[in-house]
Amino acid sequence: MRRKLSLVLWMLLLASARDAAPELQHTKNSHPAISKSEERTASQPNTVDCADFRPYATDPNHVWNRLYRRLFERRDAKGKAWGCDEVDPLLLRRSKHILEGPAYAETIRLLDEFINAHAESLIRDPLSRAIFQRDMWAVFNWLALPTDDHPREREELERRLAAIIKVVALTPSEIEHLPGNYAQLRGSATADGLALPDTAGDWMMIGRDDGTPAAEIHADYFPRSIFFVYLKPPSGPLNASKYLEFMRAYSKQRPPGDNCTFHACSPPQFPEGTELALVRRALLIDAAGRPVASPITESIQLRRYVKIPADTRVDFDRGTQQVAQFQLTRRGLLQGTIDLRRVGEEETGLSVFSTQGQDGFEDGWDGSQAGVILRGCHQCHQGTGVISFTSYSRVQFENDHLFVLVHNSSEIEETKVAIKFLRKGEAWKQLTRLLHAGGYRFFPLW
Repeated sequence: MRRKLSLVLWMLLLASARDAAPELQHTKNSHPAISKSEERTASQPNTVDCADFRPYATDPNHVWNRLYRRLFERRDAKGKAWGCDEVDPLLLRRSKHILEGPAYAETIRLLDEFINAHAESLIRDPLSRAIFQRDMWAVFNWLALPTDDHPREREELERRLAAIIKVVALTPSEIEHLPGNYAQLRGSATADGLALPDTAGDWMMIGRDDGTPAAEIHADYFPRSIFFVYLKPPSGPLNASKYLEFMRAYSKQRPPGDNCTFHACSPPQFPEGTELALVRRALLIDAAGRPVASPITESIQLRRYVKIPADTRVDFDRGTQQVAQFQLTRRGLLQGTIDLRRVGEEETGLSVFSTQGQDGFEDGWDGSQAGVILRGCHQCHQGTGVISFTSYSRVQFENDHLFVLVHNSSEIEETKVAIKFLRKGEAWKQLTRLLHAGGYRFFPLW
């Protein structure tokens, strides 16, 4: 069984990575400039006004809009709405939202209204149906978390959500021909010089030899997505393939159980200017009930290592990495598009990823202590250089198997890994049972 290291212990005992290979040297890097149209799409930091957000129809009282708001929108103690255009609903492990009292009754009523009125027929646009399905699936997965809390209410909501997921499903061909929201940005760079990954260039996609998703913790939280991990050293004598060889050699030479508490960890260090990217792609459920990769990019996280001090084990002040993040927005959905908006440098929000599960909305939170979004990743990626690359370095999280064997992968391979990982989960098994059980007499079996 894996033994987790506490963050404090890790920061005190993390072994130095200063003994870098001599070939690893810094060379100035350059990127093609992002076009003005791409800059508007990917770098516009303004957030959506939840007061008048209508993603699925112009009529705010359209049942698609009402159901979406019921499931995604949360209100703080001051009455401000949050979550209306988030990638994931603001639902945490301990949330009681939609499980108790009037909120539960209203949610059941809206779900039944949708089902009884055959509201799936009101919107035929494939892109809207795809986004709506992923939104309903996100809530279903939260309901299906392993817990003894409100089992009957969860079951009633799951049955109804499964029925809706089923009737808005697209054919494989429709999914394949959905408009992508990343293709035009691939291989370009933002105004401040952060590159967006493209394996046709110098970027390398990373996969794990053990068949686990490369971003394993992200996949644990969001198994309905594919996470593509990219690596790009700066231009120079050391390309990504050569650096990968050094990484693999170091992983193989460390004996199992040899941890960084008592032995120095000196993996081949990144050269300054190295870039990493995490691209999250949506899975959808097709009309045959199968998980299928879609062209919808849900988020992009970028990191560039601007300095890698040899005498520091931990980046306490977040000064070694330049970061950026983009996330899906539904603002253009009524016009048949989905965009990726850049998260603002000081933009605040609430995370449902890697938390203790406490729901601040239910504890009287007034919105005054929302965290800066771009600082959130630092908690898990605060090691110096390569130690912070957690797809490879598990120093912060484990005592054994500290440096994962990784290889050059592809979208096809990582999609297969993601779908296999999804199918193993209890949430998927529960959803599959409901989809194929018929659930509601209104809908024919596949």
